[in-house]
Amino acid sequence: MRKRAVLMSRVSSDEQAKGYSLDVQTESLEKYCERSDIEVVYSFKEDHSAKNFERPAFKEFISFAKKNRGKIDELLFTSWDRFSRNIQEAYKVIDLLRELGISPQAIEQPIDLSTPENKAILAMYLVIPEIDNDRRSIKTKGGIRAALKSGRWCSKAPYGYRNTRDENNKPLIVRGEHSDNIRWAFEQVLENATQREIQRELNKRGCMIQKTRVGLMLRNPVYIGKIEVPEYGKEPYQLVEGVHEAIVSEKLFYQVQDALNTKGPRRVMSKKTSDQLLPLRGKLKCSKCDAKLTGSRSRGKLGGHYAYYHCNHCRNERHRADLINQVMEEVLDSAKLNSRLDRLVEAICADLLTADSSQTAAKVNKLKQTVSKQNDRIQRLQDNLADGVVSSDDYMSMKTRFSKELNEAQNELNHLKAHDSSKESIIRKAVEALNNLGVNYRNSSADRKIKLVGSIFPEMIEFDGNKCRTPKINEAAALCFNVDGRLRGNKKGTLHQKMEVSLLVARRGIEPLLPG
Repeated sequence: MRKRAVLMSRVSSDEQAKGYSLDVQTESLEKYCERSDIEVVYSFKEDHSAKNFERPAFKEFISFAKKNRGKIDELLFTSWDRFSRNIQEAYKVIDLLRELGISPQAIEQPIDLSTPENKAILAMYLVIPEIDNDRRSIKTKGGIRAALKSGRWCSKAPYGYRNTRDENNKPLIVRGEHSDNIRWAFEQVLENATQREIQRELNKRGCMIQKTRVGLMLRNPVYIGKIEVPEYGKEPYQLVEGVHEAIVSEKLFYQVQDALNTKGPRRVMSKKTSDQLLPLRGKLKCSKCDAKLTGSRSRGKLGGHYAYYHCNHCRNERHRADLINQVMEEVLDSAKLNSRLDRLVEAICADLLTADSSQTAAKVNKLKQTVSKQNDRIQRLQDNLADGVVSSDDYMSMKTRFSKELNEAQNELNHLKAHDSSKESIIRKAVEALNNLGVNYRNSSADRKIKLVGSIFPEMIEFDGNKCRTPKINEAAALCFNVDGRLRGNKKGTLHQKMEVSLLVARRGIEPLLPG
């Protein structure tokens, strides 16, 4: 009796772009059946990834197979990577096909599954495509995260923008035909329009958007020219400056957040994003009782919602957060290195880089050894699987652990290699950073802002409603910003007209004592 078979041809979208053909696979399968005297009872083509079996055409085949139980002997495809690139999913589907009386078979990699030893060969055929998929996934995620950090939107353009590429062929979003309508939508929130009303009017204007998406749009900082970089591993959440043009002003955006916050209990923004409004929380102290000031958002006297720093201990001090934040930005904007210090800073940076280079080299060598070790382990593990020394379950468990350690080491190694090792470039960046503290502060996350302020002002800061006071400034910062004589001889120094430093006397050892 002639065997009856179903033919499966599959390519992913990426493979189609590279010239892979469904027709070539189908033709090869049909010729195989003709040579082997196999009757074709069903044939289907797919253009989906093989990461799982949630593929429409494959689901239709399973439905057909269940309705025709006992009438199909084989599922034929050209190679096992056409069948699946996920070893665990593949085994589940193979078991399902066997229950239906169907034997899966790759005509270019035939395996007799009735022979127990051939299970090791099957595992090899299935795991190699999965490894290839995993490596491509790591590269893709790393590329997307790097692009986000550089301020580039990497997915479908949000409403009001359109996708394009810059002169270097890097992804970029630019204003689209509905950018004015998006700004109008933000303005309507302040006119007490409901999200339903805004959605209906946007649809009338040709900007087709679902009601559930309006709220997400109004909360998205992309419209003020920012890009959100999500938390990943040990890297914290970041809100970075985007390379695209803003559609609404920051003032309008945060006014809208306040308005949305008053209309319901739902949080307007994530905690990490809202903390951008209170970056000095934990660094300020109450001038009345010396307790730390905390921060929160509450209703102002005129009905608007604002962020405040306040004392929960004595409850006698409360300041608008935007006023203190502005003072801190002005102070840091004014902090400039005296031109006479540039060469000194460059010399110090060069000395530090020289000392650091040997440590970096040692770290690179150690990471290379780790990468090599894990690659060897995975190779030996694959050999043991092929030889039947380890079971497929043990293989998957150990492979997951080894791959994780390998990926962590490889990512860190790539980061070190990609780091600009040019001393001149790093030194210039160091001097530039010191001369642009205000800009760096504004563009930093809340965590980085508090670290930056803490590195310059190690003690707590008080605010009297107009200017700040602190008892101490970092000695290195005092030397850098005191060279021009602004603080010399002034025990109650004024680093800036809105920042008083009460004790700027350098300790012995900073400079020689005068005789007498």
